[in-house]
Amino acid sequence: MVLEQIRRAAPIRLYAHCDGPRQGIKSDLKNVGAVHALIEREGPGICTELRTLFRTENLGLRRGVYEALNWFFSQEECGIILEDDCVPDLSFFTYCEDLLNQYRDEKQVMHIAGSNLAEKTCRHISTSYLFSNLAFVWGWASWRRAWQQMQIDLNGLDAFERNNELERFLDDPIARKYLQDKFEETRAKKNNSWAYAWLYSIMQNEGLCIVPKVNLIQNKGIGSENATNTRKRSKRASLQAQAMEFPMVHPDRIQVQKHLELVFFYKTQKSRWRLKIWGLLRTLGLR
Repeated sequence: MVLEQIRRAAPIRLYAHCDGPRQGIKSDLKNVGAVHALIEREGPGICTELRTLFRTENLGLRRGVYEALNWFFSQEECGIILEDDCVPDLSFFTYCEDLLNQYRDEKQVMHIAGSNLAEKTCRHISTSYLFSNLAFVWGWASWRRAWQQMQIDLNGLDAFERNNELERFLDDPIARKYLQDKFEETRAKKNNSWAYAWLYSIMQNEGLCIVPKVNLIQNKGIGSENATNTRKRSKRASLQAQAMEFPMVHPDRIQVQKHLELVFFYKTQKSRWRLKIWGLLRTLGLR
């Protein structure tokens, strides 16, 4: 489904990355081979130029995505990133293209998100998109100048925590502690996330992320046993993709709507009540 939407968007160049098979998992050899065959068969008919990075060894989510994006941005000034289970509305491509051009030289803007799980809360907004300190990576776009700030090992995290930097972004102390723990786990490689490293990098650089007023991406991998991080079913997370209306209405100022930051956090990290339970368990030493 993702390839079909890309075909309809008709890009000039298409970059395809596939990690290698995991050791000891026989089905991976077959599945990875099938992905290679699909890309080589369908790719030339989708774009003018197909470039592939097919790994022979499995690098895992964190290193695999990080190095794939390094490869991509070494060749392109900017671009759109989609995983195989993130199916965009066709308007997503025009939305990204317009905003990549609009904010090309605005260094503070580092990320263009395609998803908005809080779209119901955003219905009152008069513009087509808004700015946030939080980055959503189910279909997104960025620039080489922004990706060059990526700190995959979360360098500078101790000073970031010592200066209580998260207080500038989130008003809920439990939410701050939750995110701080995620950053520390990512640095210690206790999780396999590249996305928390990217979020940290944006916050460390006082960057901003664009969020569409309506959700433009449906994550088809939610609840799938083959999903990397989203095996639990979630009605909220599998929100249908909507169409962006054009021409877009741009905000007058580049400014975060502070009252929406916790709404975004509760929708994408932990709901308010689950966060309270997490905080209680952590206080009791059970987390």
